[in-house]
Amino acid sequence: MLTNVRHYEALGHVDQALLHVAKGLATGLPADLVVIDLRDALHHLGTITGQVTTDEVLGTIFSRFCIGK
Repeated sequence: MLTNVRHYEALGHVDQALLHVAKGLATGLPADLVVIDLRDALHHLGTITGQVTTDEVLGTIFSRFCIGK
């Protein structure tokens, strides 16, 4: 269950990237080209797990939580 719109959208990107990976493998695309889509999927998963952070994500986090004054 996802409660965050950003996570939902990231999983949509993961799904699309993995579909491209599967299609590339099925059509015999060279591995160095397939890995581009695989890295894209891993990047979007990383935005959910915290492995990848962006200024936008950090801005959202800090705007929602009050850090001690």
